[in-house]
Amino acid sequence: MKVMKTLLVTLAVVVYAMPVQAVLQAGVAKTDITPPTGGKMAGYSARRGVSTGVHDPLLAKALVLKDDDDDALAIVTMDLAGFPKESVELVKEAIAEKTGISQVMLLCSHTHSGPTGDEVFPSAEKPWIREAEQKIINAVVEANGSLVPVKYGVGKGEANEGHNRRKVNPDGTVTMFWANRERVPSSPVDHMVGVIRFEKVNGNPLVTLVNFTCHPVVLGPENLQLSADYPGVMTKTVEGSVGGMCMFANGACGDINPFWDKTPPKEGAYEQMEKMGKAVAAEVIRVSELITVHDSTDADLTAETEVVQVGPRWDINDPKIMDALAEKYSRPMVKAYLSRFKLPMEGDLVTVTLGDDLAIVGLPGEFFVQHGLDLKSRCVIPNTFACGYCNATYGYFPTINAAWQGGYGAKEATIVEVGAGEMFINKALANLYYQTGRLKRIPEF
Repeated sequence: MKVMKTLLVTLAVVVYAMPVQAVLQAGVAKTDITPPTGGKMAGYSARRGVSTGVHDPLLAKALVLKDDDDDALAIVTMDLAGFPKESVELVKEAIAEKTGISQVMLLCSHTHSGPTGDEVFPSAEKPWIREAEQKIINAVVEANGSLVPVKYGVGKGEANEGHNRRKVNPDGTVTMFWANRERVPSSPVDHMVGVIRFEKVNGNPLVTLVNFTCHPVVLGPENLQLSADYPGVMTKTVEGSVGGMCMFANGACGDINPFWDKTPPKEGAYEQMEKMGKAVAAEVIRVSELITVHDSTDADLTAETEVVQVGPRWDINDPKIMDALAEKYSRPMVKAYLSRFKLPMEGDLVTVTLGDDLAIVGLPGEFFVQHGLDLKSRCVIPNTFACGYCNATYGYFPTINAAWQGGYGAKEATIVEVGAGEMFINKALANLYYQTGRLKRIPEF
């Protein structure tokens, strides 16, 4: 009898001492944020007229992740060119209040066939942007209320569906290379298709998060139909094949265009949009089928947001600088462009890790592709994905070399200080290493 009691006590101690397996949970929701037609469209200064119809709906899709330590993250992908800073702050505050989630990534696809964030459309009493904000908040709340245990896996493929639109000449000057229907090779480019698969414990797919690097500008300024462009085709195709929900997170695509850039409808814009979206989707589907998911013991989640101050490229209080800018663009255009940004600028740098093999970095603008390539090549975490257009967006972040070489987005149409992109990438790497314990906040010798 004494031996039996000793055995039971020993077993109890062993069971009590066994580590409890961490369980990763995820919840999803989506909502239609298509505005009424008749409003201004974003992306092209050459566009004439307002939206006249809807080719395909604009959606916001929410994914909430939470681990056993109550670390939580909300990722929202939106079929929008950008999201106003005021809207970002309002949505983040509401999400924190209603769900307790303080780490939020609001990712725009940057479609040039979406609406502007004009607060008075369709009316000052009932602006579309206020409705969109509330729908996004509600989607995150719904996703947070539908959490289920999940497993996850990561895979990578390639889709040759974009080119670098800046051709650097032997003398260091730049020729803009907008469309490339002949698919002439260019560099640097990033053809990687990143696929993160979350599935329920029974193996049913819950959500596929896709990271791909290319401007959604197959549809040109002649198009007056609201559309998500190729990402809308891609996500719909993946959902029809893989199941669950599919989300699109653009990469560092500041200088990367589709081969059929700015295609007029009469030249087959919608057909080319479908073709590109389905080509990327085919690679997503192929990669998804090969992914081996982790069990939940590998699923520790970390997420941090650092607010980074960014200085201006030009001192607009200097009359000589304003004169030079006005000579290029006209003074009213310069003032209108710069009025979109309040100085000093503060951009969110969001860094996320999951398990020991996945890192996601949210960047506040149109970072050049070399930034994304550098982040991935320098980071020791095997699957590292850069996501542009995260939270408030401050236009183009050229590399230092591109800044002196020139071209669109490098010397013109950029307002951030030279080297801002490199600064964000360096900070992202350091933050990821602190989050994963590779760097220590308290010295260890």
